[in-house]
Amino acid sequence: MTANDPFRSSYRGVPAGTRLNGIYEIEAMIGSGGMGEVYRCREIQTGSPVAVKMLLPDMVDNEAALTLFRREAAALHNLPHEAIVRYFLFTVEPVLQRPYLAMEFVNGRSLSNMLDDGPLTFEALVKLVQRVASGLQAAHEHGIIHRDVSPDNIIVPLDDVRRAKIIDFGIARSTQMGDKTIIGSGFAGKDNYASPEQVGLYGNDVTAKSDVYSFGLVLFHALTGQKLDMGGSQFQLVEKRRRVPDLGAVDMRIRPLLKRMLQPDPALRPTMAEVANWAPGASSQPSVAPLYGFDPLGKSEARASAQERPPPTTRNSRRIWLGTCVAGLLLLLGSGGYTYYRFVWKTSGLAALPPPPKLAGVSAPPSEPSPSQPAHQEPLKPAVIPSPSPDGPGRAERIRKYVAQYAGGDCFFILPVAVSSSAAVIEGYGASTAPFDTFDKAFRKEQGFEASVGVRQVNQAQCPAVKFLSQVGSDQARAPRINLSATELKAGETLNGTVENFANQVVELLMVSDRGEVRSLSYLLKPGIDSLSFALPMERTIGPQLLLVIAVPRVLDSLRQPRPMAADTFFLQATSEAQRGNVTITAAARYVMLTN
Repeated sequence: MTANDPFRSSYRGVPAGTRLNGIYEIEAMIGSGGMGEVYRCREIQTGSPVAVKMLLPDMVDNEAALTLFRREAAALHNLPHEAIVRYFLFTVEPVLQRPYLAMEFVNGRSLSNMLDDGPLTFEALVKLVQRVASGLQAAHEHGIIHRDVSPDNIIVPLDDVRRAKIIDFGIARSTQMGDKTIIGSGFAGKDNYASPEQVGLYGNDVTAKSDVYSFGLVLFHALTGQKLDMGGSQFQLVEKRRRVPDLGAVDMRIRPLLKRMLQPDPALRPTMAEVANWAPGASSQPSVAPLYGFDPLGKSEARASAQERPPPTTRNSRRIWLGTCVAGLLLLLGSGGYTYYRFVWKTSGLAALPPPPKLAGVSAPPSEPSPSQPAHQEPLKPAVIPSPSPDGPGRAERIRKYVAQYAGGDCFFILPVAVSSSAAVIEGYGASTAPFDTFDKAFRKEQGFEASVGVRQVNQAQCPAVKFLSQVGSDQARAPRINLSATELKAGETLNGTVENFANQVVELLMVSDRGEVRSLSYLLKPGIDSLSFALPMERTIGPQLLLVIAVPRVLDSLRQPRPMAADTFFLQATSEAQRGNVTITAAARYVMLTN
């Protein structure tokens, strides 16, 4: 942006209150860069926060910017992992004619900003290694290389590294089908954290081992509070990467691991899986056969490059996300925290980019061939969003009815979280993804476009709760609304939340454990202004937990059991009592994952 640019000097962003595809409403701009802006929005139907990245008006016709943008959508859509920011929807706003990417709203600050206050403790560093490496490992298993791993691209809610999130996959590339990034196979990120192969060494062949090297530099910075000086001219970038950097300032307990991660030769580095499984005191060398061609003697560089690439996944796995999805947006609240999206739209190197194909208005999945496609298949066709029909609201209502009336089995529940005439975001609960694959195909055939379907996978013992939800329906306008402080917690931590939209009804709070036991927690509800609040100490167990809020016009004894009860018996008694008394039940559910 320049001072003499009349367009940029007068442009002030999209006004608050603007609606995007009838799904999101803009609340405020929270970041901007040379290519685009980030807005905090809310989902119109649920009120949940979401972050929206939108190209600037004068960048809409920039082919390189569009391809980077589409690439980020493709990468995020294929990475269902708690350590990776969630992707929800990629489309073009029909009125503004601007592409945008809706994603999880993460409240926190960057690791880079945290390190300005000083280095991490060794204990915190170990947790950071496990969290971030497991996320990058998931990316690599999906055939995605981040290519810009740096402290700026790791967001830490509440300064708790156990909740760290990896962001900005805008320059990610696929390892499948020989897919090269639009910037070539070399460097496109921050030069200080670039790998040797990203600056031209080792055949300029960027593989998953490149992320390992960059993460090693991040860990050095995190532990010492000082980043290694790996920048400079092109000549200096190359020369500084011809040997392992000086690690004298690094704690001896992690030095062997960093020495392996920062090997100039990618064949000598560990895989990200090995990094994720590292523990203090563990041997620095693998105790079993080398993973993905890792060879401590350095004799298998070519073999490593070929073997480290994961097998392709199925087409359907692209569209069905496991774990937390739209209705479970993670809004981690804390004093002093701020939404960190400074990472958006770096502009360096764009002038030299070759022209990629033009962008069409598309929804998930993006129009690029998915990295998860087998090489012998034809590339997926873009899912073109049709122009809004004259009966837009009516069409949206028909879509909602289609979703509400769809029968997918006893352990199957779907909820239309956000629907317009040309886009839909749907949340589901079930013990298996198979019925959601079937629904996904049926929806596309019936409606003419592809929905974004998020699946929260429950244990079989929790299926009676899922069946109960499907029986009481999915009328969001009448159902109570649950707001949670987090959707992923460590066992033993406290979950805070509020309940809204229950009018004058009796509210019951239930927890369905991963073992299928139902506990009444209504005694924890505390009244407030138009809401109820609760603080729930979580069990010292791990696995998915279902939090249910039920609203009824009068007390039902079956919903207030004094002791834990098996889910099948509990919900059978509740529905039977409601039917006998002609009582209408509305309910809402939230999914909480407890981890070690």
